[in-house]
Amino acid sequence: MKQAAAAKTTPTTSGDLQLGAGSVALTFLDTTWRIATPVVLFTFIGIYADLHLGTKPWLTLLCVVIGFAGAVLLVKRQLEAVANVEKAEKKK
Repeated sequence: MKQAAAAKTTPTTSGDLQLGAGSVALTFLDTTWRIATPVVLFTFIGIYADLHLGTKPWLTLLCVVIGFAGAVLLVKRQLEAVANVEKAEKKK
């Protein structure tokens, strides 16, 4: 059991936190949904609104921009959380 925990996160001699392959893959998947979901969701909302309101392509473009802004905020929060975990690990 201790070996599994050690495989996930192994501190190096320089004090940096080194992630195992599984943790890195999960981090990439977590980041991927944070980018893709708002962009795709708002794009479909924009397309739907454009088709029903006849404003092609303006609402779609606006919603894509809103989706990208949402993705940036989600990734920023994720990076802040990772930085907070690393700070807590360094204090130990």
